[in-house]
Amino acid sequence: MGALSAVALVVTAGASGTAASGTARAADSSCGFVRTLCAWDQEAYQGNRFTVQALNPSTGTCVDLAAHGWGGGRVKSARNTASQPARLYANQNCTGSSYTIMPSGSYSSINFASQSVYVY
Repeated sequence: MGALSAVALVVTAGASGTAASGTARAADSSCGFVRTLCAWDQEAYQGNRFTVQALNPSTGTCVDLAAHGWGGGRVKSARNTASQPARLYANQNCTGSSYTIMPSGSYSSINFASQSVYVY
C-alpha cells in the first residue's frame, strides 16, 4: 500500500446546504454512489457523511482522514459500495492496525480510532 496518495475523490456532507468536494451539505443516511466508501460520524448512518473513492480503482489509494477532519475515530458507521474492501487504519499513512469494511458491507457501529483509509 505505498505512500499516501492524493488521487482520490473526497466529498464531505454536513449540515450547511452546499454540495461540493470538501464542503458540507445536508446530512444523508444513504450511500447511493457506486464504488464509494460512505462514512458517518454517528452510529446507524446518522450525522455528517464523508464519501471517498479512488480515482483509479485498479490500484486504490490511501486517504488521510485526519487531514479532512475525520481522524481520531470520527467514523462511527460506514457503507462500502465498492467491489474491493476498504480498510480504516490507525495511522495517517495507511499503516498500523486496521479495520476492514467488506465489499457491499454496511457497518452500523464502528469503534476504531482511524486516521486514514485505503479505498479502491
